[in-house]
Amino acid sequence: MKKTDTPPLAYGYSEDGKLYTSFHWKLAEADYCNTIGKDLVNLAFLDGNQLYGIMRKLYGDYTLLAEKQPNKGVIADVLLERYEPWFRKNTYFAVYLMGFLDYLIDGSLDARVFPGTSDADRELCRIAKSKRGDAAPNVLDPIFAAFQSKRELAEAALRAIYEDDADGLAPVERYYRHEQEDPEFRKRLGATFAVTLGRRSTGDRSVTQLTVLDTVDDLLRYELFLLVTQGKGYKYCKNCGKPFIPSGRSDTVYCDRVMDGADKPCSEIGAYIADVKKVASDPVLSAYRKAYQRLHKRVELGYMEDGEFARWKDEAVQKRDSCMAGELDAEEFLAWVDATSRRR
Repeated sequence: MKKTDTPPLAYGYSEDGKLYTSFHWKLAEADYCNTIGKDLVNLAFLDGNQLYGIMRKLYGDYTLLAEKQPNKGVIADVLLERYEPWFRKNTYFAVYLMGFLDYLIDGSLDARVFPGTSDADRELCRIAKSKRGDAAPNVLDPIFAAFQSKRELAEAALRAIYEDDADGLAPVERYYRHEQEDPEFRKRLGATFAVTLGRRSTGDRSVTQLTVLDTVDDLLRYELFLLVTQGKGYKYCKNCGKPFIPSGRSDTVYCDRVMDGADKPCSEIGAYIADVKKVASDPVLSAYRKAYQRLHKRVELGYMEDGEFARWKDEAVQKRDSCMAGELDAEEFLAWVDATSRRR
């Protein structure tokens, strides 16, 4: 990140199913590239309390640094580097985390992040004006409330377009109907955008058409517009049960998020669980797995040589695969596995 001061919050464009955004905060600028709809769906359906915890931690770090370092520019640089992973976790998380950091550094709210389009935004502005410079406890909670308000707007919009499907319309048709018939929807989520020509990203010399995203509201409705008009949707993860947008193969059934309390993404956890279930339900795979574990344990205890185990494994894998392909009778394979794994 490097310092800049540009009026619009961001510029964006889409290409090959990706949303590219270039942000211009008061303190820094950063470029993002994500699958269209991924960050929007994560914003809408995930628990925002994780962001609240990070904001509290950031405030604590800011307070400790401010006691020793009078130069707020230096403090900002330290915090930007320290919280870089969180600025990359989710575009919307980054917007509100940066909005909070902006306030800590210069005591003013960024109107592009808090545009006053919701009751929470307006209440935040009122508190900030009356408690200027006294950020945490007076402004942290209202800033988080503004974030939650935006999260609820995103969730309501996605549910209205994708899940309220009793009318039999396609999502893009439903989006259009809401825009035509609902003044509030049109005001907050309408598909009218300003465009300009500009560089694709920081340091990129190529020029393309960019959508001007003056505020976080523009970012939200632009990503929603792209998601709907490109015929994409979300699915529910078979592990955590939360909606997600696949980043790779469209037929994937697990998200790539690491949920609270887990140390691996759902994609790894789900694949492991599926493998365990598959082995448990298939006598051939189950017999092979048990025999493998039995002999591997003998190697660890010194009762079997590594080379002998490797030769057994190679033959067992060949016979297992032949059995799975229907080239070898299952009973014959089971008998062989039992005999060769128990006699050693």
